[in-house]
Amino acid sequence: MNGGRTAEKLRDLILRGDYQPGAPLRQTALSARLGVSRTPLRQALQILDDEGLVQQSDFRGASVMTIDAAMLDDLFDMRQALENIALKSAFSKQTKLDFAKAEMALDAAEKTNDPAALSQLNWDFHTALYQPSGRKMLLDGIQRLNRSSALAEAIGHAINDRITASANEHFAILQACRNDDRRGALTLLNEHLKAAHKGALASLLEDKNASH
Repeated sequence: MNGGRTAEKLRDLILRGDYQPGAPLRQTALSARLGVSRTPLRQALQILDDEGLVQQSDFRGASVMTIDAAMLDDLFDMRQALENIALKSAFSKQTKLDFAKAEMALDAAEKTNDPAALSQLNWDFHTALYQPSGRKMLLDGIQRLNRSSALAEAIGHAINDRITASANEHFAILQACRNDDRRGALTLLNEHLKAAHKGALASLLEDKNASH
């Protein structure tokens, strides 16, 4: 198993809550659990470090990233700015195939409540609408921000609490894009991100209070 596949498996475990924020990720135990050698595991940890799901230290080793309210504010502020640019850049290039891909992601999301799967399908939906922009560096940056904010949403169960609301918001964005209602699509995107931010923040604070 290579580093990318190992990263996928470890990402799923983190988003499903097997490893809580701040939990150490000990290489010996992870190697045994995932059935991989140290080399792909180290590669996986670096991938997840780049995504903001893992933090690594020369002295303490690797652990699951701990996200606080200030970090969450930064994540969603950056997402809002960059995703607006991506959608604006994609408008004139979106095709029926792009809309079909977005709709497939929505259909698949209706059939699961698994946090890791929902996180991936959420990204599949957004990337289907942004990908036509052709702005690879911008999209790579947005994906990293999505991974980090997904951790916060999964920690506080916000990703599950907002399944229906998020699906409705996604559908409205898709319909606006299909209708070439650019102003409407951007307005709906911003409202969607603000709602996701609010839900993640509330869940994060609730989870923090429950742990005390």
